Amino acid sequence: MTELLLGIDIGTGSCKCCLVSADGEVVGRATQEYRPHLPKPGWVEQPPEEWYRAVVSCLRQMEERDGLRPDQVGAVGVTGQMRGPTFLDAKGSPVRASILWNDQRCEREVAEIKGCYAEPLRRITHNPLNAMCTLPKLLWVKRHEPELWEKTATVLYPKDYVNWRLTGQRGTDLSDASGSSFYDLERQTWSDEILGDWDLAPEKLPAIRASTTVAGAVSRRAQQEMGLREGVPVAAGGSDATVELLAIGVKSEQQCKIRLGTSGALSTVVDRLAGRGEAGYYVWSYLQADRWMIDLNTRTCADATVWLREVFYQDARSSGAAYEAIGQEAGRVAAGAEGLLFHPYLLGEDAPYWQPHLRGSFFGLTRAHGRAHLARAVLEGTGFALRDARSALGELAAGFREYRFVGGGTRNATWLSIVADILGVDGKVATQVDASVGAAMVAGVAAGVFADLGQAAARCSRVEGAVQHNPENHKAYSLLFERYVTVKKVLDAAYDGGDHDEP
Repeated sequence: MTELLLGIDIGTGSCKCCLVSADGEVVGRATQEYRPHLPKPGWVEQPPEEWYRAVVSCLRQMEERDGLRPDQVGAVGVTGQMRGPTFLDAKGSPVRASILWNDQRCEREVAEIKGCYAEPLRRITHNPLNAMCTLPKLLWVKRHEPELWEKTATVLYPKDYVNWRLTGQRGTDLSDASGSSFYDLERQTWSDEILGDWDLAPEKLPAIRASTTVAGAVSRRAQQEMGLREGVPVAAGGSDATVELLAIGVKSEQQCKIRLGTSGALSTVVDRLAGRGEAGYYVWSYLQADRWMIDLNTRTCADATVWLREVFYQDARSSGAAYEAIGQEAGRVAAGAEGLLFHPYLLGEDAPYWQPHLRGSFFGLTRAHGRAHLARAVLEGTGFALRDARSALGELAAGFREYRFVGGGTRNATWLSIVADILGVDGKVATQVDASVGAAMVAGVAAGVFADLGQAAARCSRVEGAVQHNPENHKAYSLLFERYVTVKKVLDAAYDGGDHDEP
């Protein structure tokens, strides 16, 4: 077999790896789950070594199950979750667990920054600030763990730690850097102004590279630990959000990605930065120079179904069987779950509210409702949240002509149809590609297998499924959505303090 491209995705709950041939065929896949650590309420951490062990496990799985050897790999690309800082000492050892993007411990620091620094942050970063951003997380560590901050020589992101273990080189890319809240989005570099104003040493930050550059080569140590050939090029890579957009073939602002993943997302790519970032959504540097990704998130999407499974489907023989039961039971309940509403604010909410203190709730529960109604309401609640968030896109949303669905939730046909009905859109479904495939595509460009990202997408993108919305259900859901929003406003008074993360 000819040389293969290895794509690695360091997700919040699992590592996914794939092997892709030069003609774009995925010839091997593997997943290794892990559980983030929750040492205190609101804290979410992960020892970086667990990511690396998961990569090794995935390679072993593909070798044992598919007969694919690591020494067949000709280039490596890594992607992963954004904004969670990983702290390395001078020798490259982690000084503490990584603080993940969904960790909420730094709300005091967020309030402090927003209270006195909102204008410079908006002007320089073009992005809203909240507890998911890197800046307040670093300030928390500096304030509460000063001895560990002093030991920290370099702050990396999750994918960058894996690149470090592969190559011995420390660096990051434009897309991951843009989620930090100390990155100048126009100049596409770290902001000396923000770093200076908050007394953050720039020498603790890695060099920023373009995503498709070669960040380093597989080291002898990595060859011994993983079986990859020494000297194989490793791309700088990109954030999971941007790399996934590439993988499913979204290349203009007339196309919209709808993600049913741990968090929900509506995303596109634009060629102009002017005027962006003023409407309450994220703006990231894209994988290509002078292009930007518009990214709008809901905090809890598939994570709500994980909660549903863990609480109400413990009798299932496996997680796969539980999700199958959720889909089947929810499918037997009519649209609207017989008056039961669910607000999926299990971690607060981003767009359009930017309220970290929102909480999940069922509304309208009666004696007549059973587990199937709860399942239907949870799936519908995630769709309502996406529709609610879409309002933040304004005129940009009006220009969408094509929708592409992606994420683990697309494997649940009931859930997929519910979301399409609520949004009132028809769409294509990315059934064979994900962020790990996108990482392999980036590796192919870095290694010269593909001439550019356009050729990589032409060869590798596989968007083969489709979903059509039911117009009658959409009408019914439009009325129910008004009730969803009204109930949210009524419950606002019960939520803690009305603290906002809005721009």
